[in-house]
Amino acid sequence: MEYRLKINEETFPVELENDGEEKIKAVIGEKKFDVSFSAVNDHQLHLVINGQRINAYVGDQNDGKIIMIRGKSYFVQDAERVEQTKTRKKGPGSSPSEVTPPMPAVVIAVSVVEGDSVKKGQTVVIVSAMKMETTLNAPFDGTVKKVNVAEGDKVMPGDILVDIEKTEIKEAVSSVL
Repeated sequence: MEYRLKINEETFPVELENDGEEKIKAVIGEKKFDVSFSAVNDHQLHLVINGQRINAYVGDQNDGKIIMIRGKSYFVQDAERVEQTKTRKKGPGSSPSEVTPPMPAVVIAVSVVEGDSVKKGQTVVIVSAMKMETTLNAPFDGTVKKVNVAEGDKVMPGDILVDIEKTEIKEAVSSVL
């Protein structure tokens, strides 16, 4: 089967062929891979790619998946779905307002409190998983509506750690009222 995946803002043609139970052959761009895999749990995979053993952590993030391999994060999306979404007109509130972890982790720092103004890219929470720290940033300029975690909390992908109200939405509502 042929796909187009967007990985960290770059689009790649991907061809996958089932090669038996828990095995696939993959062609990404011009590179070929023999992959076997087994799920450890809902968010962790053991992979063997061209003979090399790798652990991968997978989590839901907005309209794609965050995949962490060897301390590096990859945001993966279906490129065709992204293009369809871009062609639709977006209204207020269509951007994600929640900060969630990419994998099971422990919160090691919370950098904001309710009511704080944040800028896009500003650190809001730092989590740690398997001795790797991941910084979770504000997806846009806004105001922290709610902080749902504290240092030491165990969190999973999909857990809403911080809810942020986008600045332009807040201004639009204020101008109407």
